Amino acid sequence: MKPEVSRDASRRSHAARSTRRATICRQRLRRRTAVLAAVSLAATLAVGWLAVRVVGVAGAVRWTLVASATLLLVVGLLATRLDDNRPVAEREGTDGGQLAPTLGPATHVTVGRGVLLAWVAGCFALAWATLPAWTLWLPALGHGAAAALDAVDGALARRTRRVTRLGARLDLSFDALGLLVAPLVGVVAGQLPWWYLSVGLARYGFVAGIRLREYRGLPVYELPTRASRRLLAGLQMAFVAVALTPLVPPAAGTVGAALFGGALLAGFVRDWGYVSGRLADAETGETADAERPA
Repeated sequence: MKPEVSRDASRRSHAARSTRRATICRQRLRRRTAVLAAVSLAATLAVGWLAVRVVGVAGAVRWTLVASATLLLVVGLLATRLDDNRPVAEREGTDGGQLAPTLGPATHVTVGRGVLLAWVAGCFALAWATLPAWTLWLPALGHGAAAALDAVDGALARRTRRVTRLGARLDLSFDALGLLVAPLVGVVAGQLPWWYLSVGLARYGFVAGIRLREYRGLPVYELPTRASRRLLAGLQMAFVAVALTPLVPPAAGTVGAALFGGALLAGFVRDWGYVSGRLADAETGETADAERPA
Protein backbone atom coordinates (compact mmCIF):
# COMPACT_ATOMS: atom_id res chain seq x y z
CA MET A 1 0.00 0.00 0.00
CA LYS A 2 1.35 3.45 -0.93
CA PRO A 3 2.17 5.79 1.98
CA GLU A 4 -0.27 8.43 0.67
CA VAL A 5 -3.14 5.92 0.58
CA SER A 6 -2.27 4.71 4.06
CA ARG A 7 -2.28 8.25 5.43
CA ASP A 8 -5.62 9.02 3.75
CA ALA A 9 -7.17 5.89 5.25
CA SER A 10 -5.79 6.78 8.67
CA ARG A 11 -7.23 10.28 8.45
CA ARG A 12 -10.63 8.95 7.39
CA SER A 13 -10.60 6.47 10.25
CA HIS A 14 -9.69 9.19 12.74
CA ALA A 15 -12.43 11.48 11.40
CA ALA A 16 -14.98 8.66 11.68
CA ARG A 17 -13.97 7.97 15.29
CA SER A 18 -14.18 11.67 16.13
CA THR A 19 -17.64 11.89 14.57
CA ARG A 20 -18.87 8.85 16.52
CA ARG A 21 -17.45 10.23 19.75
CA ALA A 22 -19.11 13.61 19.22
CA THR A 23 -22.44 11.91 18.49
CA ILE A 24 -22.22 9.84 21.67
CA CYS A 25 -21.29 12.93 23.69
CA ARG A 26 -24.28 14.88 22.36
CA GLN A 27 -26.63 12.01 23.21
CA ARG A 28 -25.30 11.82 26.75
CA LEU A 29 -25.55 15.58 27.19
CA ARG A 30 -29.15 15.58 25.97
CA ARG A 31 -30.06 12.84 28.44
CA ARG A 32 -28.41 14.71 31.30
CA THR A 33 -30.17 17.91 30.28
CA ALA A 34 -33.50 16.08 30.29
CA VAL A 35 -32.80 14.79 33.80
CA LEU A 36 -31.84 18.28 34.99
CA ALA A 37 -35.03 19.68 33.48
CA ALA A 38 -37.20 17.04 35.15
CA VAL A 39 -35.58 17.54 38.56
CA SER A 40 -35.84 21.33 38.27
CA LEU A 41 -39.49 21.17 37.28
CA ALA A 42 -40.27 18.77 40.15
CA ALA A 43 -38.55 21.14 42.59
CA THR A 44 -40.51 24.08 41.15
CA LEU A 45 -43.82 22.25 41.57
CA ALA A 46 -42.87 21.32 45.14
CA VAL A 47 -42.09 24.96 45.99
CA GLY A 48 -45.38 26.00 44.40
CA TRP A 49 -47.22 23.50 46.58
CA LEU A 50 -45.52 24.84 49.71
CA ALA A 51 -46.31 28.42 48.65
CA VAL A 52 -50.04 27.76 49.06
CA ARG A 53 -49.71 28.31 52.81
CA VAL A 54 -48.14 31.74 52.26
CA VAL A 55 -49.80 33.25 49.17
CA GLY A 56 -52.97 31.16 48.85
CA VAL A 57 -54.03 28.77 46.11
CA ALA A 58 -54.50 31.41 43.39
CA GLY A 59 -51.16 33.06 44.17
CA ALA A 60 -49.36 29.71 44.22
CA VAL A 61 -50.84 28.76 40.85
CA ARG A 62 -49.76 32.07 39.31
CA TRP A 63 -46.29 31.73 40.82
CA THR A 64 -45.93 28.18 39.49
CA LEU A 65 -47.01 29.12 35.97
CA VAL A 66 -44.60 32.06 35.66
CA ALA A 67 -41.74 30.19 37.35
CA SER A 68 -42.26 27.16 35.09
CA ALA A 69 -42.34 29.34 31.96
CA THR A 70 -39.07 31.00 33.00
CA LEU A 71 -37.61 27.60 33.82
CA LEU A 72 -38.44 26.52 30.27
CA LEU A 73 -36.36 29.45 29.04
CA VAL A 74 -33.47 28.46 31.34
CA VAL A 75 -33.52 24.85 30.10
CA GLY A 76 -33.80 26.07 26.51
CA LEU A 77 -30.67 28.18 26.90
CA LEU A 78 -28.84 25.11 28.14
CA ALA A 79 -30.23 22.67 25.56
CA THR A 80 -29.48 24.86 22.55
CA ARG A 81 -25.85 25.42 23.58
CA LEU A 82 -24.73 21.91 24.45
CA ASP A 83 -22.25 21.90 21.58
CA ASP A 84 -20.33 24.60 23.47
CA ASN A 85 -19.57 22.14 26.28
CA ARG A 86 -15.90 22.16 25.41
CA PRO A 87 -12.89 23.94 26.93
CA VAL A 88 -12.47 27.63 26.23
CA ALA A 89 -9.97 28.07 23.43
CA GLU A 90 -6.54 29.20 24.54
CA ARG A 91 -5.94 30.81 21.16
CA GLU A 92 -8.42 32.78 19.09
CA GLY A 93 -9.65 30.91 16.03
CA THR A 94 -9.54 27.44 17.61
CA ASP A 95 -12.51 25.40 18.80
CA GLY A 96 -11.05 24.95 22.29
CA GLY A 97 -10.97 21.16 22.38
CA GLN A 98 -13.23 18.14 22.19
CA LEU A 99 -16.85 18.08 23.26
CA ALA A 100 -17.16 16.85 26.87
CA PRO A 101 -19.78 14.13 27.52
CA THR A 102 -20.76 15.49 30.95
CA LEU A 103 -21.60 18.85 32.42
CA GLY A 104 -18.98 19.96 34.90
CA PRO A 105 -19.81 20.83 38.52
CA ALA A 106 -19.51 24.55 37.76
CA THR A 107 -22.09 24.29 34.97
CA HIS A 108 -24.46 22.56 37.38
CA VAL A 109 -24.03 25.49 39.76
CA THR A 110 -24.74 27.92 36.91
CA VAL A 111 -27.91 26.02 35.99
CA GLY A 112 -28.87 26.16 39.67
CA ARG A 113 -28.60 29.94 39.41
CA GLY A 114 -31.02 29.81 36.50
CA VAL A 115 -33.52 27.78 38.53
CA LEU A 116 -33.36 30.28 41.40
CA LEU A 117 -33.95 33.13 38.96
CA ALA A 118 -36.98 31.29 37.58
CA TRP A 119 -38.36 31.12 41.12
CA VAL A 120 -37.71 34.85 41.59
CA ALA A 121 -39.51 35.52 38.31
CA GLY A 122 -42.54 33.67 39.64
CA CYS A 123 -42.87 36.34 42.35
CA PHE A 124 -43.80 38.81 39.61
CA ALA A 125 -47.25 37.21 39.48
CA LEU A 126 -48.02 37.68 43.18
CA ALA A 127 -50.49 40.24 44.53
CA TRP A 128 -48.00 42.05 46.76
CA ALA A 129 -50.54 44.55 48.09
CA THR A 130 -52.33 41.72 49.91
CA LEU A 131 -49.23 40.01 51.30
CA PRO A 132 -47.43 40.69 54.58
CA ALA A 133 -44.20 42.68 54.36
CA TRP A 134 -42.02 39.75 55.46
CA THR A 135 -42.78 37.87 52.23
CA LEU A 136 -40.45 40.30 50.43
CA TRP A 137 -37.62 38.30 51.98
CA LEU A 138 -38.47 35.38 49.67
CA PRO A 139 -37.49 36.98 46.32
CA ALA A 140 -34.71 38.90 48.06
CA LEU A 141 -33.12 35.73 49.38
CA GLY A 142 -33.66 33.92 46.08
CA HIS A 143 -31.97 36.66 44.10
CA GLY A 144 -29.25 37.04 46.72
CA ALA A 145 -28.49 33.30 46.55
CA ALA A 146 -28.31 33.45 42.75
CA ALA A 147 -25.94 36.42 42.97
CA ALA A 148 -23.75 34.56 45.48
CA LEU A 149 -23.58 31.52 43.21
CA ASP A 150 -22.38 33.82 40.44
CA ALA A 151 -19.15 34.18 42.40
CA VAL A 152 -18.94 30.41 42.97
CA ASP A 153 -19.37 28.90 39.51
CA GLY A 154 -16.42 30.66 37.88
CA ALA A 155 -14.05 29.85 40.74
CA LEU A 156 -15.25 26.25 40.76
CA ALA A 157 -14.74 25.93 37.01
CA ARG A 158 -11.15 27.13 37.32
CA ARG A 159 -10.45 24.93 40.33
CA THR A 160 -11.78 21.79 38.59
CA ARG A 161 -10.24 22.82 35.26
CA ARG A 162 -13.62 22.69 33.55
CA VAL A 163 -13.82 26.20 32.12
CA THR A 164 -16.11 25.78 29.11
CA ARG A 165 -17.67 27.98 26.48
CA LEU A 166 -21.06 26.65 27.60
CA GLY A 167 -20.52 27.80 31.17
CA ALA A 168 -19.30 31.22 30.05
CA ARG A 169 -22.30 31.77 27.77
CA LEU A 170 -24.81 30.60 30.37
CA ASP A 171 -23.16 32.83 32.96
CA LEU A 172 -23.67 35.92 30.78
CA SER A 173 -27.24 34.92 29.92
CA PHE A 174 -28.22 34.39 33.55
CA ASP A 175 -26.55 37.65 34.60
CA ALA A 176 -28.81 39.45 32.13
CA LEU A 177 -31.87 37.41 33.15
CA GLY A 178 -31.32 38.18 36.82
CA LEU A 179 -31.07 41.91 36.15
CA LEU A 180 -34.39 41.69 34.32
CA VAL A 181 -36.61 39.52 36.52
CA ALA A 182 -35.50 40.84 39.93
CA PRO A 183 -36.18 44.51 39.08
CA LEU A 184 -39.54 43.45 37.64
CA VAL A 185 -40.43 41.93 41.00
CA GLY A 186 -39.12 45.03 42.77
CA VAL A 187 -41.32 47.29 40.65
CA VAL A 188 -44.55 45.30 41.11
CA ALA A 189 -43.82 44.99 44.85
CA GLY A 190 -43.40 48.77 45.11
CA GLN A 191 -39.74 48.61 46.18
CA LEU A 192 -38.18 50.05 43.01
CA PRO A 193 -39.22 52.78 40.54
CA TRP A 194 -40.55 51.69 37.15
CA TRP A 195 -37.75 53.41 35.24
CA TYR A 196 -35.21 51.09 36.87
CA LEU A 197 -36.42 48.44 34.40
CA SER A 198 -34.15 50.14 31.87
CA VAL A 199 -31.24 48.45 33.67
CA GLY A 200 -32.70 45.01 32.94
CA LEU A 201 -33.37 45.88 29.31
CA ALA A 202 -30.01 47.55 28.70
CA ARG A 203 -28.00 44.47 27.75
CA TYR A 204 -30.71 43.13 25.47
CA GLY A 205 -30.89 46.49 23.74
CA PHE A 206 -27.10 46.60 23.49
CA VAL A 207 -26.93 43.18 21.80
CA ALA A 208 -29.87 44.08 19.52
CA GLY A 209 -28.02 47.24 18.49
CA ILE A 210 -24.96 45.20 17.55
CA ARG A 211 -27.07 42.79 15.48
CA LEU A 212 -28.67 45.76 13.72
CA ARG A 213 -25.28 47.20 12.83
CA GLU A 214 -24.20 43.83 11.45
CA TYR A 215 -27.43 43.57 9.44
CA ARG A 216 -26.83 47.03 7.97
CA GLY A 217 -23.24 46.15 7.11
CA LEU A 218 -21.77 48.66 9.56
CA PRO A 219 -18.52 47.87 11.38
CA VAL A 220 -18.75 46.43 14.89
CA TYR A 221 -15.59 46.88 16.93
CA GLU A 222 -14.50 44.68 19.83
CA LEU A 223 -14.82 45.77 23.42
CA PRO A 224 -11.64 46.43 25.41
CA THR A 225 -11.37 44.36 28.56
CA ARG A 226 -12.69 46.26 31.56
CA ALA A 227 -12.87 44.92 35.12
CA SER A 228 -15.43 47.63 35.83
CA ARG A 229 -18.10 45.75 33.86
CA ARG A 230 -18.03 42.80 36.22
CA LEU A 231 -17.87 45.12 39.23
CA LEU A 232 -20.88 47.17 38.11
CA ALA A 233 -22.91 44.04 37.41
CA GLY A 234 -22.01 42.61 40.83
CA LEU A 235 -22.95 45.84 42.59
CA GLN A 236 -26.24 45.87 40.71
CA MET A 237 -27.08 42.33 41.85
CA ALA A 238 -26.24 43.17 45.45
CA PHE A 239 -28.28 46.38 45.36
CA VAL A 240 -31.39 44.66 43.97
CA ALA A 241 -31.15 41.86 46.55
CA VAL A 242 -31.03 44.43 49.37
CA ALA A 243 -33.69 46.70 47.82
CA LEU A 244 -36.17 43.81 47.66
CA THR A 245 -36.07 43.31 51.43
CA PRO A 246 -38.67 44.99 53.66
CA LEU A 247 -35.80 46.72 55.48
CA VAL A 248 -35.39 49.20 52.61
CA PRO A 249 -38.13 51.86 52.23
CA PRO A 250 -39.18 52.60 48.63
CA ALA A 251 -37.72 56.12 48.82
CA ALA A 252 -34.28 54.70 49.61
CA GLY A 253 -34.73 52.17 46.82
CA THR A 254 -35.34 55.02 44.38
CA VAL A 255 -32.13 56.79 45.44
CA GLY A 256 -30.15 53.55 45.12
CA ALA A 257 -31.71 52.85 41.73
CA ALA A 258 -30.55 56.23 40.48
CA LEU A 259 -27.00 55.74 41.77
CA PHE A 260 -26.36 52.10 40.86
CA GLY A 261 -28.58 51.99 37.79
CA GLY A 262 -27.17 55.24 36.46
CA ALA A 263 -23.61 53.90 36.76
CA LEU A 264 -24.48 50.72 34.86
CA LEU A 265 -26.33 52.57 32.11
CA ALA A 266 -23.40 54.96 31.75
CA GLY A 267 -21.17 51.91 31.28
CA PHE A 268 -23.40 50.66 28.46
CA VAL A 269 -23.29 54.08 26.78
CA ARG A 270 -19.48 54.01 26.98
CA ASP A 271 -19.35 50.47 25.58
CA TRP A 272 -21.65 51.44 22.71
CA GLY A 273 -19.11 54.11 21.86
CA TYR A 274 -16.46 51.37 21.62
CA VAL A 275 -18.44 48.91 19.47
CA SER A 276 -19.65 51.66 17.14
CA GLY A 277 -16.16 53.06 16.71
CA ARG A 278 -16.96 56.43 18.26
CA LEU A 279 -14.53 55.82 21.13
CA ALA A 280 -10.99 54.48 21.04
CA ASP A 281 -9.28 52.40 23.71
CA ALA A 282 -7.50 54.85 26.00
CA GLU A 283 -4.55 52.49 26.37
CA THR A 284 -3.86 52.00 22.69
CA GLY A 285 -5.52 54.97 21.03
CA GLU A 286 -7.29 52.54 18.71
CA THR A 287 -10.54 50.58 18.75
CA ALA A 288 -9.80 47.59 20.91
CA ASP A 289 -9.78 43.95 19.95
CA ALA A 290 -10.63 42.15 23.16
CA GLU A 291 -13.94 40.73 24.30
CA ARG A 292 -17.19 40.73 22.32
CA PRO A 293 -20.68 40.47 23.87
CA ALA A 294 -22.34 37.10 23.21
